[in-house]
Order: sequence, then structure tokens, then C-alpha cells
Amino acid sequence: MGQELSTVGQIADQLHEPPARVGYVIGKHRLKPISRVGIIRLFNEQQVEAIRQELYMIRVRSGR
Repeated sequence: MGQELSTVGQIADQLHEPPARVGYVIGKHRLKPISRVGIIRLFNEQQVEAIRQELYMIRVRSGR
């Protein structure tokens, strides 16, 4: 069937990060949502993986 799409809140829950941090990464890298439902942005699995990798790099750079 179709691919799994996630909201910013769902991504934050999945990655155990605050939604604001996920939103920061999305904005910083200008990730465009695959789809929208009203004002809700939906991202695909590849985008979630890119967000996960960037959050990891932020942690590595900050030494946490």
C-alpha cells in the first residue's frame, strides 16, 4: 500500500525529542512535507530518517 506518513508530534514521540527540536531541524533543512491535512504537515519515512540523523549530529556536536 502507501507509505507511512508522520506528523511533527509523532516524529517527536518516536525519536523521544521535544517537538520544538524536531521543528527546528525541519526548518533548518527546509524539509517540505509530502502532504498536508489542513495545517498538519506530514513527512515520509525517508524524511524521518534524515531528521533522526540530524538530531544525532546535534547531540554529537554538543557532546551529550
